Amino acid sequence: MFSDPYDSSSVVPFPASRGKRQPRERLLEAMLLTSGEIGYEQVSVRNVIERAGTSRATFYKHFEDREDCFACAYSEASEWLYRRLLGVARREPTWRAGLRATLAELLEFCANQPALAKALLIEVHAAGKRPLAQRADLMERLSRALDSARREIPSRQAPPPITSGFIVGAIQSLLAAKLLDGDAERAPEMLPGLLHFVVMQYLGESAAWEEMTAAPLATWSARRQAAAELPHGG
Repeated sequence: MFSDPYDSSSVVPFPASRGKRQPRERLLEAMLLTSGEIGYEQVSVRNVIERAGTSRATFYKHFEDREDCFACAYSEASEWLYRRLLGVARREPTWRAGLRATLAELLEFCANQPALAKALLIEVHAAGKRPLAQRADLMERLSRALDSARREIPSRQAPPPITSGFIVGAIQSLLAAKLLDGDAERAPEMLPGLLHFVVMQYLGESAAWEEMTAAPLATWSARRQAAAELPHGG
């Protein structure tokens, strides 16, 4: 199974609950969504406060400037996504099953929240040193979690240590391309190919083809459609 030394019990959900949200939470979400929609370099404090429904004074009460706001938003949102993915993996009995569930969850996230995904995967590169340092740490943690596959395979069959970092970077690049093309809704269709790519590196060609040809998990749109068709209590 995937593992990580951090305690997930203290993680604050993101986006915040849709109930009565505090101004800071609304500002963080507004920063990321606006950045994902028009690009970080085009975002102004005015854009953010108007979307969040707050005042300029409230913005500067919580953040030093636009850069500080994005860095805080990126830190909380990326941690939320990381915990969400790790939690999905931990519920599965094997590394392979955890990988399958995690990739499906990540692809559905991109399909369901493309603006947020674009902010986290693409616009972070334009937002300065602080969020880039946070991104580097996140990529390292994801790489370590992925590399836990070594516990389930003989050491002589294990790939080089750099493999997990290469895989995480490649997946990020593929998702970024899908988001830039405006085709995020079809991201879940990448699941069989990504499973083949990742499993091949750790478990070999036979296991990789098994993953690719097996019935894939339902796509995001199919799962949402099925949920909508369920009977609702009166």
